[in-house]
Amino acid sequence: MPVRSLRHMNDKRRAHRAKQARRDVRRARRRDQESLADPTLTDAIRSALAKHPADLLSAASLLIDAATPERFPWPTPSGRATPSLDNVLNALCGARSRETTALLAVIAELLADDPEPQLRCRREVAQRGDHLPRWIRALPQAEAYRAVRRTHVLGDVDELVLGVRLGGGHELTVSVLIDHLLLSGVADAGVVPEPIDEALARVVETSTDTEVVEMNLADARAWIEEALARPTFAPKTETWPLYRALVQWVVSRLPEGGARRSPAMGWVAAEELCTDFFASGLAAPFTASDHREVLWELFETGSGDPVRWSAARVEQALGGIRYGGDFTPLEVALDVPDLLRAFIPYAHAQSGIHDEFTSQAIAAIDELRLGYRRKVLRQANNWEFGDAV
Repeated sequence: MPVRSLRHMNDKRRAHRAKQARRDVRRARRRDQESLADPTLTDAIRSALAKHPADLLSAASLLIDAATPERFPWPTPSGRATPSLDNVLNALCGARSRETTALLAVIAELLADDPEPQLRCRREVAQRGDHLPRWIRALPQAEAYRAVRRTHVLGDVDELVLGVRLGGGHELTVSVLIDHLLLSGVADAGVVPEPIDEALARVVETSTDTEVVEMNLADARAWIEEALARPTFAPKTETWPLYRALVQWVVSRLPEGGARRSPAMGWVAAEELCTDFFASGLAAPFTASDHREVLWELFETGSGDPVRWSAARVEQALGGIRYGGDFTPLEVALDVPDLLRAFIPYAHAQSGIHDEFTSQAIAAIDELRLGYRRKVLRQANNWEFGDAV
């Protein structure tokens, strides 16, 4: 075999080995980048893309929540790190695939209140040039077109339900639960991959003692934004605060300028209710002016509605009375369970609350009375200038 042919074969082998080495380096780098984003993520995104848009919107919201520090964090074990949004975006930008491009595009839309990372996501998506589903490309034109409020007769919570239209004929329904026993903050949220009419039709069959009313879109935005701004210190649920970014994005599609939630009963009407109660025979044992003041304090618990009392609100109210110094006098503080026991049937008669709920509230008072009185007496004994018992 001629020497020239042997040299040519050796050159080809060396070139092949060099090409293989470069390929191995690229594969190793790609594996490292993909590992940052979690190898299972691509499969999860691919699966979400094959389903309703709600799945990928939910996944994007979850990632944003995981990378966002809590405003009012619960105590956590030391050393427990939360990934930053920068780290999450670095991983997604390093894992180049159509799936991560789709996720970055959705995250960009949900980061409406964070322009710097939003711009970064949009630039990355534009540079890749991947073909994306129509509904993702049309997210900036999404429309929140209907708002409905569902309120239980006792008024502890309001559920605001929003209907949203996406591109490609898709619709979804987002619900936001505002809990008035938790400072009227958001306690939970959810998303349903169906139009609002269908979602409401399903729950109406299983919901009793619930009022459903249409809401002005701007008012719905004002209510939810106010609730989002309040700390609740509520335990996390399977869906909240995971849906916070999605809820904020949907709310941003609503018009501004709405009215916030107003008091359940105006001051004049509440004063008349209080006056009429103390003029009735039901209030005969409670003659001190402080009894009237403490009843007003009780009005401010929960939903703030003087004529609607659940067992849960009773528990909250009895836990909020404090004795000491210039606050509620001891003898009046000790009367609070009996005062509530007399007032609640009177209040429910004014609002038409049926007897079952009244009985539940009275049962809660009876169960809590002894523990409440012990607590008040302990406070009195610990107060330097407390009343003698």
